Amino acid sequence: MDAKRKVTAFARICFCAATLLLGLSPLRAQDSRLRLGDIIEASLAPGETHHYTFVALELTLLSIRVSALSDTLDPRFELFDRENRLIVANDDYGYPATRDAAVQALVLNRSSTYTISISGHGGSGGDYRLHLLPGFDMLALRDSTMDKAQWQVAFSDTSLDISESSLYAVELEGFARTAVVLGQHLPQEQDVYLEADFHAVTSIVDWKVGLVFRYRSREDYHRVLLSKTGFWRVERVEDGEIVPVRNWTTHPAIVPGEPDFRLGVLASGQHIDVVYNGQVVGSAASEAAPQPGGLGIVMRTDERSGGLMSFAVREIALTLPTRVSGEILFPQRILERQDYLMAHDLARKQLAPAGHSVSFVQRESSVRHVRLGVTRISIASDRQYEQFALGASLTFAAPGAGNGGCGLFFHYNDDSHYTLAYMTSDGDFGVSRRSGAGFEPGIYGKRPPPAGPDHYLLVIVTDDFIHYYLDEEHVGSMLSQPRVGSIGIAVVNYEAAESFCQFEDLWLQSFDN
Repeated sequence: MDAKRKVTAFARICFCAATLLLGLSPLRAQDSRLRLGDIIEASLAPGETHHYTFVALELTLLSIRVSALSDTLDPRFELFDRENRLIVANDDYGYPATRDAAVQALVLNRSSTYTISISGHGGSGGDYRLHLLPGFDMLALRDSTMDKAQWQVAFSDTSLDISESSLYAVELEGFARTAVVLGQHLPQEQDVYLEADFHAVTSIVDWKVGLVFRYRSREDYHRVLLSKTGFWRVERVEDGEIVPVRNWTTHPAIVPGEPDFRLGVLASGQHIDVVYNGQVVGSAASEAAPQPGGLGIVMRTDERSGGLMSFAVREIALTLPTRVSGEILFPQRILERQDYLMAHDLARKQLAPAGHSVSFVQRESSVRHVRLGVTRISIASDRQYEQFALGASLTFAAPGAGNGGCGLFFHYNDDSHYTLAYMTSDGDFGVSRRSGAGFEPGIYGKRPPPAGPDHYLLVIVTDDFIHYYLDEEHVGSMLSQPRVGSIGIAVVNYEAAESFCQFEDLWLQSFDN
């Protein structure tokens, strides 16, 4: 990787110290104000609660992890926005193997000042470490030295000059010339968040810089490119041929021509997020089966006029997901959001396959009934679904007397064969399969009676499992089996009661091929 000739253009680049990059700060003592990238340690007295605030923009991608450093502490945390609305919470993500708390790859719904509240379950106390990281929740590496000895040119179709300075700075010249540089100190991973701080990216006309991930050979890897014009693109190189995963597109958060920016990529299964200055500016789905591979930087000169381009990378950060039994963390809460954003969120959390868009939306529907039992109204009865995510906002007019409720049904074949997900005014909820004259055992639970009329129902159905989320909280899962059928809405009355169920923005994301 040694430069073959003296670098001349690099005199234009300011090689200043880079210690604040990516917002990733060194480990430090407790401070109520946080920045994305902070890792701090503190001690929690029994019964005490610590509060930390940070400011984040809409579509910021982050993870939160609280690790116990004392055997006496069983930590838990809650995340609130400026209006004190609970966004997400966690206690034990992998009990009994660990009592640590974590939430991975969370995309925030709005720009706000957020508060993390940390306490000990059952009033426990002790030392803890808090991670507020971009991407996933485990910091694998943060490299601000950018020692050129740790970077290797995987390939280049032009001469590539590497600076002798303290920053990793590059220049290349030519017409549509490409180079890939891999970090030899970066682990080969499948699910990963990689972020680079690019500095003083310059060229005569256009430039393209980006990140390489899942690199297995020159003929087999993925990359994300950002152009001077503010457009980004995700590509897969397969058998040496470039296959577009997501073609050139842009986002209002991207500043065209800006020479200093942070570019990140999150690869989770077949789902890919592109991140610019901390915000998700777009997502893509790769058809290739995910495999571990190398990580690095890609660059390309102007494709029409050619010329010289140069840039520096001031820091690289790498975060990885915590795994339980080989799987990334199962989300205990899924935020209600627009249906197309929900589709990306489910894929990001590997609850659903990537690349499946929302295939059906019913803006308004309602059902009313007074009798005991289940009363159904079909939605798009001519359509049959096997594997899917089904969600809806519900306004429930609770009956004055009697235990009445509302629900969604799916895999409907006839009046004696369908599956029902429901909630009632007394707090009963569940998912059960109707087979013949009765319902089979499934998911059942009871909460305090709902305090208000507005609720959110989400059911994720695969051939193996059914997951049920009620008001954004996971309330149960059950084994499933391959079935196909139609969907609809229902009144679910445990006893005679006048129940009125109004559904809005009922959506379905089909996973069927």
